[in-house]
Amino acid sequence: MPSAPHKRRREQTVKILKMVALGVFLVGIGAIPPPWAIPRIIREITSKDTPKNRRQVWRRMHELKRRGYIIEGERSYEISERGNAILTEESLWELNIPTPKQWAREWYLVVFDIPSLKSSVRIPFIRHLQNLGILFYQRSVWIYPHPIKETVLKVARFYGITPYVSFITARSIDGSLTLKRKFKIV
Repeated sequence: MPSAPHKRRREQTVKILKMVALGVFLVGIGAIPPPWAIPRIIREITSKDTPKNRRQVWRRMHELKRRGYIIEGERSYEISERGNAILTEESLWELNIPTPKQWAREWYLVVFDIPSLKSSVRIPFIRHLQNLGILFYQRSVWIYPHPIKETVLKVARFYGITPYVSFITARSIDGSLTLKRKFKIV
């Protein structure tokens, strides 16, 4: 789990990248937006518009440029492919699985076998499954009481592991009473 300062820095990075994607930061004298917009931008990224916070935002902008997350266009900063990947990954954390009003009495399983070539994405993929509320059933088998295929496929596509992920729908499953209690379904 990332520490608080790291998480806060990541949040600032994402906020700045979103603003760059919207064209908020312009290239020019001092690379600043119009004066009337500065206080709002600073408040959006930090909590107060202070000289210290302004310096912090501009330092962060230069750091993002140095790392290749943003590039300087003709009139404004633009998000790079690398920066876009961060925004895409961040949007995956905001995904959720639609929950129907009534349980269809079916279990939905995600089964995956990620090859060693792609082993670096195994843990992030599992973290996304956990974030979605999908429960560990057995090794590389995860379970949920509602349809999950489309949501999980978005995550699998991002990590490039779609061929290694399969889906199963089952009407009965061992341990269903325990699972029903965990998912709070009748």
